Amino acid sequence: MDAWVPLIKHVCMQLVALVTLRTYVVRRLILLIPTFFLISIILFALIHLAPGDPIRAMFGPRQITPEVRERLTRELGLDQPIPVQYLIWMSNVLRGDLGYSYITSAPVFDMISVRIPRTVELMFLAEIVSVVIGIVLGVISAVKHQSLADAASTLWALIGYSTPNFWIGLMAIMVLAVGLGWFPVGGMKTSGVTFPTPFHALLDHLSHATLPVFILAYGWAAYLLRLVRSSMLEVLRQDYITTARAKGLKERVVIYKHALRNALLPVVTYEGYSMGFLLGGAVVIEEVFTWLGLGHFMINAATNRDYPILMGLSIIIALMVLIANLCADIAYAIVDPRITYE
Repeated sequence: MDAWVPLIKHVCMQLVALVTLRTYVVRRLILLIPTFFLISIILFALIHLAPGDPIRAMFGPRQITPEVRERLTRELGLDQPIPVQYLIWMSNVLRGDLGYSYITSAPVFDMISVRIPRTVELMFLAEIVSVVIGIVLGVISAVKHQSLADAASTLWALIGYSTPNFWIGLMAIMVLAVGLGWFPVGGMKTSGVTFPTPFHALLDHLSHATLPVFILAYGWAAYLLRLVRSSMLEVLRQDYITTARAKGLKERVVIYKHALRNALLPVVTYEGYSMGFLLGGAVVIEEVFTWLGLGHFMINAATNRDYPILMGLSIIIALMVLIANLCADIAYAIVDPRITYE
């Protein structure tokens, strides 16, 4: 019977941890509701209080008679106070209706849903590239502390972290696309070309995606490099690393099995912030490279003062960031047993 005691204790501890984690997730999900509404109120107020005339944008250079302006203002609900407009808009959102574009009269949800995969593709590839580059260079920089490789990696990170990505994108287009002709200037595919196989079409698409992906990943990779480097330097000074080396373990085992696993814990936390970072960068990068995703769509909507599209995009992006942060918090609590759920 005594032999079963440790097993029973272990099972009970796992069950308690599972119940606690479930309670924590439920509590965080409940907390998302007021956070979501608060964000929606702030976004709605900022967008509608910004200077500009959506009716003027609808007609472009054409003249608008006072009668037409008054009728459209009444039909679009722009004559109502902003709090009333918000309540009407939110009631429609809760029913799954994001409204219709002021410019094209098309459903906002349909227009956004077509473009979401394009931005998600760009962000997903940039996330992979940034994580690989940031971790690899961060480890090299920490292991070879105060060496030429460390100085070069740190300089590269400082440039990437402090330089605007749109400027890097424009320089990349001038040098790599226009000057050397290695990559397409912009767009998502070569227009007017019929590809013999889907594989050739995929290669063409990837060639168009290469520059925007790497430019978008550069800033986050630089941030991860600095994070991994500082975390690795701290871990390498710990006593258990000294003990592992004293046992005669190979340096590769000490670095990658013992040090790196603990050094990556802060990275798990900050990966939740990568959603907001990459989304913010995608807005600019998509415009620079004419990548027809959410960022390019948002800039056009802001230029045209298209309130329904701006609010639909803003609320979807806010939800994506909130969910990403929640997943990061849960992942961090799972991978690090020292973290409590209270």
